[in-house]
Amino acid sequence: MKRLDMKRWICTVALWLAGVGLIWAGNAEDSFKEKKLDDLSSTEMSDWGALALGIQRPKWKHGETEHFIIHFFRNGEKIARRSEVFYTEIKEFFGNRPDLLAGRKSQVFAFNDANDWKQFASKIKKEWASGVTRGDEFFYISASEEGRYDSKGKIQAHEMTHLIFNRFYRGHPPLWLNEGLAEYFGQRKTSTLTQFRQQMSLAAPYQLNWLFHAEQYPEQLKQVYMFYAEAAIVVDFLTRNSERVAKLPKFVDAMISTNDVAAALQIYGYKDYAEFESAYKNYRRHF
Repeated sequence: MKRLDMKRWICTVALWLAGVGLIWAGNAEDSFKEKKLDDLSSTEMSDWGALALGIQRPKWKHGETEHFIIHFFRNGEKIARRSEVFYTEIKEFFGNRPDLLAGRKSQVFAFNDANDWKQFASKIKKEWASGVTRGDEFFYISASEEGRYDSKGKIQAHEMTHLIFNRFYRGHPPLWLNEGLAEYFGQRKTSTLTQFRQQMSLAAPYQLNWLFHAEQYPEQLKQVYMFYAEAAIVVDFLTRNSERVAKLPKFVDAMISTNDVAAALQIYGYKDYAEFESAYKNYRRHF
């Protein structure tokens, strides 16, 4: 290509990219609309939602995107943008299943002040939590310990996995799978593989037999961390390549339907539980 032609080509491409950038920025800006509470497409909410908005009521702001109604104190557009990004990523992770709530928006309640969050968490008797999802509502503390916007978004990623899962599946998965999916997405999808393994390795191993048969969370906080980490590692093992990711939705369906781990693992080609356990233990050495 001649030098003059090259310059023209570069100029053309630059102008095209600039146009795309403007279009993208415009769409991103248009996707979030800040509104008054009474002007939202829906003002229906649970008792928890009403309780949340009752804390520092005059300071709450509101807005909405295609899939979410966002209640916030600060950084509404950032929270909204990330919510839609997570929606797309989690939907793809679950095999792009039809949205069972199409046309109906989930609600996000983003606290900014730690004391406000503690007040809310105490009232719903979840003092230990930094975020909680119930039905199609998600409540969390959106700021870091320093009071800044949480740029990594691990809590939001974890809880939004629960929230968005409820848009694609009917029924409830067993406890380990429910938390494993959310913890995997909250940790693995917001960090590098090395960082993920380092974070998960901070917790001691949790016995698989206990994990798969748990119907409630462990009583001791240390064991809770172990439970979450082990569940996330199992999900990481089941989705460690694209072929296995494609099998995840069918596995989740099977676990919701029968909660028979040994039978569901046959989807991945394991002839029995013992074969899976042996393969998993070899993989677990990376952590």
